[in-house]
This record gives sequence, structure tokens and C-alpha cells, in this order.
Amino acid sequence: MDKDEKNDQTKNDRGDDYLLLDDNNSNANSNENKYESNTELTVEDLSAELKVTRDDLEHYRKLYDDTFNKLKYSLADFDNYRKNIEKQNTLRILSVKADMLSTIVNLREDFVRALDTLKHHKVDNSILEGLINILKNIDIYLEKEDVREIKALNTVFNPNFHEIIGFSYFEDDMEENIITKEIRKGYLLNDRVLRPSLVEVSKKIIKNIDNDNKENTKGDED
Repeated sequence: MDKDEKNDQTKNDRGDDYLLLDDNNSNANSNENKYESNTELTVEDLSAELKVTRDDLEHYRKLYDDTFNKLKYSLADFDNYRKNIEKQNTLRILSVKADMLSTIVNLREDFVRALDTLKHHKVDNSILEGLINILKNIDIYLEKEDVREIKALNTVFNPNFHEIIGFSYFEDDMEENIITKEIRKGYLLNDRVLRPSLVEVSKKIIKNIDNDNKENTKGDED
């Protein structure tokens, strides 16, 4: 009797184990279905999120390009402004310097004329030597500032460096537009005209052939 009860108890225990296994299998299948369902939703969500991220990235890329271009143009405008200011300041400095050196050149020429006048009068040699040394110092300073005389006499007239104030007429084979006399010296400053030379240039006399013929004919009649 006890054996039969034990056998029945063993069967019942095995039945319970099978039921537990069936429940576990069912739970596992259910979890797998839920995982698959959750996996499918996550991929869709990631795709949507990825699209939003791409759209945002494209938006910020365009915003960056626009901002960068504006910054680039602003820097270019500022650089042009800076160059213009520097150029204006340089020209202003050169203008002031040119005015100052032009005044010094005029004073030098007055000094030279006064010195030439003194040489024809009875003046102590030590005074003349002192004045000549002053003139040399003026010339050294002008040379240091790159002030040079414009070549004029016996050269071809150049309107960029010379200014005509008169003509020297001739009838021979001399070339025209040759500078025959320099009234006032001209000067260059850094290869730019500080003051043009005032000159006279050669000009050929054109004879009136008809008048010459008439004068010759009148002479023959007489």
C-alpha cells in the first residue's frame, strides 16, 4: 500500500514538473515575441530619430556656411578698409613731407643765390666757408631724403618732368623739343616729381614759301 502511494506521489510530482516546464516555455516564447516587437519599434524609432538628426545636421551646416561666408566677407571688408586707411595715412605723410622738402629746396636756392652774390663782394673767407658748409649739409639732408635734381638741359622735353615757359627759335637743322635753357631746377622725391623744371625748348621757324616767292619776284621787277 505504501508502495502504491509512493508511485502515485512520484507521478504527481512528474506531472507538476511537466506543467512547470510548459509554463516556462510559454513565458520564454512570450518574452521572445515581446523582444521581437520591441526590437521592431526600436528600429523604427531609430530611423525616425536618425532622419531628424540628419535634418538638424543639414540645417546647422547651412547655418554654419551662411555665418562663415558673412564672416569672410566682413573680414575682407575690414581688410580693405584697413588698407585704405593705411594708404590715406601714407599719402598724407608723403604730402606733408613733400611740402616740407619743397620749402627746404626753395630756401636752398635762395641760399645759393645769396652765396653767389657774396662771392662777388669783399667777404671774409671764413664766412664763405661756413656758408658753403651749411649748403653741403642741406644737400646731404636732401640726398638722405631721396631728393634728386631732374635732368633737363640738352635733353628731350618730357611733360612729366618739365614745364615749358618759352621757346628758342632756330632755322638750322637742330631738333625740336630739345631743352635749351633751364629757368628753374626741378626735383624728384622718391622718383615722384616734387617740382617740375621750368625750361625753354627749341622750336623751328617755318618760313612762308609764298611770301618768299613774292619778295623774290618783287626784287626781280625792281
